[in-house]
Order: sequence, then structure tokens, then C-alpha cells
Amino acid sequence: MSVVEVLLIAVSVSIDALAVSIGGALCDRTGRRLRNAAWAALFFGGFQIIMPVIGFFAATMLQSVVASVDHWLAFVLLGLVGGKMIYEAIAEKEPEKNGDGSPCLNCPPDFFAPKALVVPAVATSLDALAVGAGLAFAGTGIWLPALAMGVVTAAASIAGVLLGTRIGMLAGERVMMIVGGSAIILIGVKILLEHLELLPW
Repeated sequence: MSVVEVLLIAVSVSIDALAVSIGGALCDRTGRRLRNAAWAALFFGGFQIIMPVIGFFAATMLQSVVASVDHWLAFVLLGLVGGKMIYEAIAEKEPEKNGDGSPCLNCPPDFFAPKALVVPAVATSLDALAVGAGLAFAGTGIWLPALAMGVVTAAASIAGVLLGTRIGMLAGERVMMIVGGSAIILIGVKILLEHLELLPW
């Protein structure tokens, strides 16, 4: 897997964490942005390293059973992850508004407290778990992609906390999710075509 492909996957799976960090920054009432950014980077980035490794080794244990169709499994898994991102971007409803037109947010007392971050960190890393399994079936390594996913997600989380809504306003979360989902699907297609020897290079 090329460096470009690794970075595409890393950026794509970081979008959920970026969006959650932006939402958390909107909710925050503590005013402790640096502390919030550090915890967000640790939890979101850390789980984005751990989950694909778990997915990779779980799939590796099954690889002898599914060796004849591993490229199809990689294609399906990456296709499902990318398709889910695109579907969620298109089907997402506009948030409810308060009387003054601001988003209606149901915010916890401290969104970026460590115990509060566990659930969103796990939830936003489930795509990375599936990607890790897909990479195992594709016959590629996991350590560089997992590290890249973690580092990029940590950086995205910090940016989300520090910049808040400004990031979403640059292109919009829906556009970012569609682009990211499309990139993951294309990588899955490339893996399938390589195994079927249908690529000209």
C-alpha cells in the first residue's frame, strides 16, 4: 500500500472524530480548550490506533479459512465503510434550532472529561476496526496505516476542538464525509482489481 493510500484512509476515518470534536467544542462550557484538545487527541487518536490493529489480527486468524475470497472481503468491507459514510452524509438531517436560530444541543456537563470520551472514541473508531480487517484480507501491513490513522485523527481532534465550527464551515461535514467515503471505496476497488489482475500496471 502506497503512502498516498495510507494517508487517504487515515484522513477518511478521522472525519467522524473531527465532527465530534467540533460538536464537543460547541458544547463546552469549561473554557479549557488546551486540556480538551489534549484529551480529545489522546482518546480519539489512541482508539484509532488500537481498533484497526484489533480488526487486523482478528481477520488474520480467519485468513486461512477465507484465503480464496480475501480480496472480495477487503473490497466489501472497505465498500461498506465508504458507503456508510456517504449514506450518512446524504441522509443526515439538519439539527434542530433554538428560538434564536442557534443549534439545539444536548450537552453533557464536561464533554471532554476522560470518562465521557470513551464512548464517542469507541463509536468513531468502529470504521477503523473494519478497515483494519479489510487490510488483513488485502494482505497488507497494519502498523503504518494504524499509526497514520491515530496521528491524523489526533491532529483532526485538536483542530476540531481549537477551531470549533470554523472547520465545518470551510467545506461542510457532508462534503468531507462524501469525499472520504469515496476515497475508501476506491481503495477497495483497487485492491479487488489488483487481485483479479485487471489493472494495467
